[in-house]
Amino acid sequence: MLKRVLAGSSVVVLAVAGYGALDVYDKVPGILTLADAKPEPVPLPSQTTPAPSVAAPTPPSVPVVAGTGSAAMPTAAQVSAAVKAPLAAKGFLKDTAVVIRDGATGTVLFDQGGTRALTPASTTKLLAAWAVATTMDLEQPFTTRVVGTGDQLVLVAGGDTLLAPGKGDPDQIVGHAGVADLADQVAATLRRQGRSTVTLGLDTTSYAPGPDAVPGWEPGFLAQGFTARIAQLGLSTQRSNPPEPAAADPNKSVQAELVKQLKARGITATAGPNAAPPSGATELGAVRSAPLIDVLGQAMRDSDNAMIESLTRAAAFKAGVPGDNTSVNNWVVSVLRKDGFDVTGLKLADVCGLAAGTTIPAKLLSDIVVAGTTGKSRPFAEVLARESVAGWNGTLHDRYYLDTNKAAAGEVRAKTGSLPDVSSLAGTVVTDGGRLLVFSIITNGPMSAGAWPVRVAIDNTVAALAALPAT
Repeated sequence: MLKRVLAGSSVVVLAVAGYGALDVYDKVPGILTLADAKPEPVPLPSQTTPAPSVAAPTPPSVPVVAGTGSAAMPTAAQVSAAVKAPLAAKGFLKDTAVVIRDGATGTVLFDQGGTRALTPASTTKLLAAWAVATTMDLEQPFTTRVVGTGDQLVLVAGGDTLLAPGKGDPDQIVGHAGVADLADQVAATLRRQGRSTVTLGLDTTSYAPGPDAVPGWEPGFLAQGFTARIAQLGLSTQRSNPPEPAAADPNKSVQAELVKQLKARGITATAGPNAAPPSGATELGAVRSAPLIDVLGQAMRDSDNAMIESLTRAAAFKAGVPGDNTSVNNWVVSVLRKDGFDVTGLKLADVCGLAAGTTIPAKLLSDIVVAGTTGKSRPFAEVLARESVAGWNGTLHDRYYLDTNKAAAGEVRAKTGSLPDVSSLAGTVVTDGGRLLVFSIITNGPMSAGAWPVRVAIDNTVAALAALPAT
């Protein structure tokens, strides 16, 4: 039986595409995974029925800020002894940093190179998530509107990049709101006005504008679909899906779909140019996404690069910061510094972990996670509660299935990170003794044997923590 679950990658392009590459870089389950470690992806608890071979953990919930009951904290000596053998495994790369802390108090129980600045890959998203969660109202949705006057309408982007092309599903996060729902409202309003022919412009400048890609992203990232383009509108069917190329313009995809849906409702609509809403414009219809906390949680579980960039840009926009890459990166660092984190060694090339040049000390990653588990930030605790669960969902759905680590399935909730020559994992684990621990592991160096042995080495190390008994 699973202990109470409190436990959450980047995907990047290789020079040679193919299914094997997608597996290595956390994009698909499969061929580089041993037979007992490649289950089908499992949906979030409470969304649909889980696969019968996977025991269902409890639905995501906020980690208990006071720790896990009255369980005693393991000693530093016990933690060191537990991880000594797995850390000596050949799977680790040349440069490895590990920090292990108590989740209730933040006490450091193990530190191997924690202050060294290493390349973190997608665990970078933890920093972005902190900035978003602590500066935005997590209960608010994103609103997509159509406004206009006369026969001149404008589709106004509002941050929802998960719009269903058809009807929305209020029980889902992806596709929560639908373009067809918006078309229903707009068409009904137009009919009441006695109008049947309109031009639909597009406003992408009034809400969190900025470039559709990070300057440091390689062209192949978009060409092979390892990330979508950064936008404040988008269809749920056009998220990153390698090896399919990213949509050329997610904003215009929504505009085109709305034109199509209006025509299906008897409105002759023509796609117009980018334009601000006309003077005196009134609202003809609006649809709303799932609450921000659920959207952010989805982006973290999926390690969705474009979504994290978009959400962070929206948070920066709220703070009055321009949407260019440098400004957004600097804003995230400023938020962390303002909140008391030691940002020594931190460099951001983007906020999703895909671009080359980012460095983060493992200690900083642990500081951020600890801030959620100890109660410093209740909003960030909500983010941690929605991270991937080992052997269950998100980018950890096909890990922790080997004999050496499967006992930790369901007990680890963490953010993954994968790049060529980089693997990382940062999050929480519940020990057999009932204590919540925080861990941060980054390893850098040539992957001569591929990514799988590195992941196994990391997972075995965390599993050793999960096996710690009551003291």
